[in-house]
Amino acid sequence: MTTTPNADAGDISARNVWLMCLALYAIFIGAATLLPHEALWVGQARLPGTGDPNWEFGLAESTQNVFLAIALVMAGVMCARAKELWLRVWLGVVFIGVLYLLGEETSWGQHYFRWVASGWFAENNDQFETNIHNTSALFDQLPRNLLYLGMVVGGIAHPLVKLFRNGRGLIDKPWWWAPTIVCLPPVIFAFLSGAPKGLDKLLVDVGVEAWTNGYRLEAFIGRASEMEECFMYFFFIVYLWSLASRLRFNSGKDG
Repeated sequence: MTTTPNADAGDISARNVWLMCLALYAIFIGAATLLPHEALWVGQARLPGTGDPNWEFGLAESTQNVFLAIALVMAGVMCARAKELWLRVWLGVVFIGVLYLLGEETSWGQHYFRWVASGWFAENNDQFETNIHNTSALFDQLPRNLLYLGMVVGGIAHPLVKLFRNGRGLIDKPWWWAPTIVCLPPVIFAFLSGAPKGLDKLLVDVGVEAWTNGYRLEAFIGRASEMEECFMYFFFIVYLWSLASRLRFNSGKDG
């Protein structure tokens, strides 16, 4: 009789993930406090063809690209080594998703190789970049919202439900699929990073004039949404790191 492996057995340290997220958040807040926003988020970079400030070379944007590149390599290696068909399929889906995000974040190399957007991109991209997420909400907000939904359901709801239901979560089959409790910190810090922008918008929507015309919380950070995306992309690393550790543990146990 085949028994289902313990989905949490062999997992990475949640404490270490919390510490890494806290350190990353402290770096961003410290930099926002000590450095001018233009130096922090833009530097001397300019968009090719327009000369506008290029946020893609800021601290947060560069960190996003590093996280996505790491996650891409992790997903690719794990997919190549996976022995189970559905595990290989799932890791392939993750690989394609991360590749899309990395390609779009870097405008498929435009920001590094400095070409000027032309043709369809020049006509339809509102930032004159060779990506599609700036052409329609379908390619921008939809993938972002789907990722956020997956983070909330898999990174918060599922592991917390397991704590109160004696190990039975929302997504228990296949045993390796759902994130574990170690994926909670990146989700929490993503919410925390995006909170200033969300709170500013809420106060404007309810008609608080002092926030409409005066100081805003996001002005302290500069680009809260970019910090938020850093933790969203760090979620991929933690999830894949956790998955690899649990698979390795159960593989050794079976052997």
